[in-house]
Amino acid sequence: MNLPELIKGGESETLEFKEKFDERTVDSAVAFANEKGGTILIGVSDKGVIKGTIIGKETLTQWANQISSKTEPQLIPLIETHELEGKKVVTVKILEYPLKPVSVRGKCFRRVKSSNRVMNAQEISEMHLQSTGMSWDRFPAAERTLEDLDLEKVKRYMRKAAETGRKAFSEDESPLQVLEKMGLVKGRRPT
Repeated sequence: MNLPELIKGGESETLEFKEKFDERTVDSAVAFANEKGGTILIGVSDKGVIKGTIIGKETLTQWANQISSKTEPQLIPLIETHELEGKKVVTVKILEYPLKPVSVRGKCFRRVKSSNRVMNAQEISEMHLQSTGMSWDRFPAAERTLEDLDLEKVKRYMRKAAETGRKAFSEDESPLQVLEKMGLVKGRRPT
């Protein structure tokens, strides 16, 4: 990792500068875990000036423990110390978390360009469904029945799909069977 080159490039979707370790550092760790992963450089100002940071015997362990203990599910950061311009700079590398979203203090953050943004309830549920390979389309539609479906429209779709060659349906398939095959009806309920 060429830190001087990284710093010159400035903050991004995968890089954050912090002059010191604080609560916002944990927010950034969560935002990175919820996206593609990223690196937090502690001891570097927002403008990319190397300020350095003071590190005691237990500092790195304390920082790692703070990130792990405050995040749900727990994140395990990769932390290293570097010397730049005679000053200590710490890299906190956060990997993308496979099961999302990760939260801190009951809030979920996502990385948008070079900043962290609090996620709303819809974003949280959509991120969770995506990370588990699910989607809202797979769930039964609340308070809807087969009677709510316009099977004539389904028949028109079947005809047009066959005419254009997009899909071939057999002659004896009913509109309901086609909807079931496509996953649009499950257990005799529309999805």
